[in-house]
Amino acid sequence: MGVELGTQCPRRWSTEDVDPRRALAYWVDTVCDRFLELEIDTPLGDRFRARLEQAELGAATVNLVDAESQRVQRTRAKIAHSRYPVFFLLQLRAGRIRLRQLGQEAHLHAGESVLIDGTEPYELVCPEATSSFALRLPEPWLKRWIPYPERFGVRVFGREGWSAALNAALSSLEVHALEQLVLPHSLVAEQIAALLALAAGDIAPVPARRTLHDDLLCTLRDRLHEPDLTPLDVAVQHHVSKRTVHYAFARAGTTFNEQLMRLRLERARELLCDPRFADLPVSEIAARCGFADPSHFARRFRWHFAEAPLQARRSAATLRPSALG
Repeated sequence: MGVELGTQCPRRWSTEDVDPRRALAYWVDTVCDRFLELEIDTPLGDRFRARLEQAELGAATVNLVDAESQRVQRTRAKIAHSRYPVFFLLQLRAGRIRLRQLGQEAHLHAGESVLIDGTEPYELVCPEATSSFALRLPEPWLKRWIPYPERFGVRVFGREGWSAALNAALSSLEVHALEQLVLPHSLVAEQIAALLALAAGDIAPVPARRTLHDDLLCTLRDRLHEPDLTPLDVAVQHHVSKRTVHYAFARAGTTFNEQLMRLRLERARELLCDPRFADLPVSEIAARCGFADPSHFARRFRWHFAEAPLQARRSAATLRPSALG
């Protein structure tokens, strides 16, 4: 798993930058090129105004859309022009939206969110000016948390339970302030996906079947800081035999030791590249990732990533936006 070392500056497009007579055409071209292939019309004619701000958040793309009254359609023809399957986690921040997709209809109010399937036709009707925050989520990436996102329908995530936590997290994100996040952008995107999975609950009627190998990997991640962790320790935790643990990894084409080493090294690189741990000695990072011998850690790290631990730390510091300024 790669570690995010830098971020891209936010991008902005606005109809204020063009002749009002070209505003709608400019907006359609911008949205289709930068956001998603859509058909858009408005009753406002040359009085239409809209703005798009965009930035990357790990595997996701953050979009803030402020627009006056409009009708947005995702048609079969537009879907045919799209290269990659995507979903959108859309939170309405101001205004009202009516969403129709696959024979279902939902009414979205400020503070609520919904997951929209970009691989199927849909219609968004905005009878008044709206402000929307949308996370574009690649389908293969999203399916790491949601087994069947296409089965969500148009359920609205509101103000109760995990839905409230999800919307609170979305409301805290601002395109212009992403560089101020204290965690790597990829990790923040994963946290949003995890909250979405919790809010979804049992929406997906056929949940993905977890394997013993999946559970064992979770345990290794949780306990990788233990220098003397053994297959027997993990077997006892899962109430299986040591042979069963070895067999589960063998079926996945790997071994217990290979996976434990990989997870330890990836975690160490995350800490080395995280500015919050910049003053932490390499030897302490090694210890926190389960390496009793710093020299052994350095050799393993260099072999796995083709660079020394200190080189990884320096490269990360060089690529951070604050370092470029």
